[in-house]
Amino acid sequence: MSRTILPRPNVFEIDLSAIVQNISEVRRVVGTDTLIIAALKGDGYGFGLREVAKVAVSSGCNAIAVADLADAANLRNQGIELPILLYAGHVTDASTVAAVEENNVMPTIHDNIVADTYSSLAKTNIRAFVKIDIGLERLGVDPLDAVHLIKHICELPNLEIHGLYTHVDVPEQGDVPSYISWQLDRYFRVCDQLEELNIHIPIKLVSSSAVLRYTSEFKLNAVDPGHILFGLTPPGPSTSDMNLRPAFHALKSHLIHTKEVARQEYREMVPFELRDGLRIGIIPVGLRDGMASLTCGHVLVRGRRVPILGSFSLEHTRIDLTDVPDAAIGDEVVIIGEQDGNVIEQNEVLTHQNIGVKAALALNVGQGIPRSYMPPTTAK
Repeated sequence: MSRTILPRPNVFEIDLSAIVQNISEVRRVVGTDTLIIAALKGDGYGFGLREVAKVAVSSGCNAIAVADLADAANLRNQGIELPILLYAGHVTDASTVAAVEENNVMPTIHDNIVADTYSSLAKTNIRAFVKIDIGLERLGVDPLDAVHLIKHICELPNLEIHGLYTHVDVPEQGDVPSYISWQLDRYFRVCDQLEELNIHIPIKLVSSSAVLRYTSEFKLNAVDPGHILFGLTPPGPSTSDMNLRPAFHALKSHLIHTKEVARQEYREMVPFELRDGLRIGIIPVGLRDGMASLTCGHVLVRGRRVPILGSFSLEHTRIDLTDVPDAAIGDEVVIIGEQDGNVIEQNEVLTHQNIGVKAALALNVGQGIPRSYMPPTTAK
């Protein structure tokens, strides 16, 4: 017998129409001849891989990129047949190669060991991408070694290089244009050397969200936006005129308990200022849900801002209802979003938390909070 699963009364509201519009804006900027590879790593940046992937398909994205083979398998089980680029994120061994083949994904190769492992263990021909590290000092082959690696891969059985990509570092400060030019020069120098060797790679990719906001000059024949699909602006300067809408609509809970505090003993031991007449409310969202990094110090109850009291417990958060005497059990509590004309903006939370990356908000919403999807409409 299937039993009813009833979650706690919390909800993360996601606007799928915003994602439709944002994909449409990317398409407008890059044109119809450029592949859009929707970067949906991190469970679709916290918005929910399955639902976001469906929107990416229906909105005309040409491929999807993930960093987790489990995500790729989930997409295939969902019936999504678009090409899937697998960013580097696994130890390349027999189980990895088998999963890549089973799910028909295009893995990332960044050194000889990874290339040799795929070639020796693959039972079919694998289309792969090579990643060059041009500035982040992260994953990727050094530009000085890239041609040697690519020539090596070309001599291996069971491997075909389908794409050459990199991730450009777009910082917020310093001589940003010069730094970006230096990075891109390193990438394009590799491309030129490959052409001289008559090595032709179908897909060339340097433009993620930060680069697309900075300039549309380097779209090449593919882009892999992530942040901007959700209306998030990554760090760095922007010359973009893209009309982006936030997919993060609201984060809400409900009152499950109210009480007036009348105690006189050990008042100094209470982990917040205890005053006469204090009325407390309890909402069922806490540390396990990411609440400590999702608040500006206030929430909305009946359209009024009320402060959070004390620290967060694993499952609950206290709020001060003294100035909202009519608040009752079952009332909606808005943590981020709008209520009766009053708003707690995402930027206010980010500032309060001293978080510089806007994508962190949705990623911090715990999986125990249900995602509620506002149905998409066709972008105009």
